[in-house]
Amino acid sequence: MLDRRYTAMVVSATDKTVRSLSAILSSGDFSRIFSVNKAGDARRQAVEGNVDLAVINTPLPDDFGIQVAEDLADMNIGVIIIVSRDIYEQVAGRVEPCGAVAVAKPVSKAELIQAVRVLRVMRGKMLRLEARAITLETKMKEIRLVNRAKWLLIDRLKMSEDEAHRYIEKAAMDDCVSKGIVAEHIIHTYE
Repeated sequence: MLDRRYTAMVVSATDKTVRSLSAILSSGDFSRIFSVNKAGDARRQAVEGNVDLAVINTPLPDDFGIQVAEDLADMNIGVIIIVSRDIYEQVAGRVEPCGAVAVAKPVSKAELIQAVRVLRVMRGKMLRLEARAITLETKMKEIRLVNRAKWLLIDRLKMSEDEAHRYIEKAAMDDCVSKGIVAEHIIHTYE
């Protein structure tokens, strides 16, 4: 079982489908399940709020559903689009490259639960990768700051590169702060 709770959005023009899809989703790890009935509303909710999974039942009144599925998938939201069996292959070929999953009507409860689980696992993995990327970006920013501060110490105080490096490390240890904070102070002082 995953330790994170997810938010699901059901996008459907019919209340009956909203109720049945919401009932299926409520058995999963969703802290919040809500519904909208138009593609435009789905896009707004995705931009404004935290949506982890969207289940789109086609057709919608303002967009068949393919474009909104692609748009939401491009926002790193897990997307399941439910379409009639006769156009399933065509829709799947269009939405799968952007990461959405197409399911043919009529869809069984087991099929939907399986698709939701796959997307939930992939969403969790994506969130961990995004957190890792943020950590790496933060470290890269600190490295750039430290290098800039070292070159200022070399230029202004005529230190060697090793001396500048040791100076920054020692100041960080002495003050119990990161090297990035020391570097920012040096940059502020000498620029």
